[in-house]
Amino acid sequence: MIIETTTYLCTRCQSPNIFKNGHNKSGNAQFRCKDCGRCSVLKPKVKYTEEQKQLIMDTYLERGSLRGMQRLFGVAPETLTGWIKKSKSSETP
Repeated sequence: MIIETTTYLCTRCQSPNIFKNGHNKSGNAQFRCKDCGRCSVLKPKVKYTEEQKQLIMDTYLERGSLRGMQRLFGVAPETLTGWIKKSKSSETP
């Protein structure tokens, strides 16, 4: 019989001193670090793949509106504005 043990570390301070701290609104288990106090999810869900992000951004750059992107793809306007700001900052040398 093979038994594997997995040790999780805090995402901020890399301390193994974490404990389970309930669930967030999407149902993922949250953990809290006893050393730095950070509360986070160890394995967050990735909602959009890079291909989907690129398709949504290309559609937006073709003069699509934020409201239209929300209706077509189900992406929140705040998420899209974050992607736009990130792409503009990466283009600027």
